[in-house]
Amino acid sequence: MAVAVGLLACPARAQTADASDPIPVLEGERILSPGPRALGFDGLAADPSTIGNFQGVVALAYMRARVRDTTGHRWVMVNDIRIFKGDYVSTDGVARRGTFAFV
Repeated sequence: MAVAVGLLACPARAQTADASDPIPVLEGERILSPGPRALGFDGLAADPSTIGNFQGVVALAYMRARVRDTTGHRWVMVNDIRIFKGDYVSTDGVARRGTFAFV
């Protein structure tokens, strides 16, 4: 079995503020996770968007799998993947359109 692993080189923007950046829904690093509270999520009515003043579409997927590292140690990998596309108001107060994603 052959496995290919690649990295995509992208400019780092997480620490560089820009006037076109969206305003977060919540202060700090808290992100809501919609889903049943019985499974540890924030409830079915929790906002899946992390962008304030956002009007658009959000695609959300939770993935969980058992993986093994190169030393043979087993881990449980849990991923939260979201894609946003729509209109938002940026930190400079300008209405903008954009597409965002995070893993």
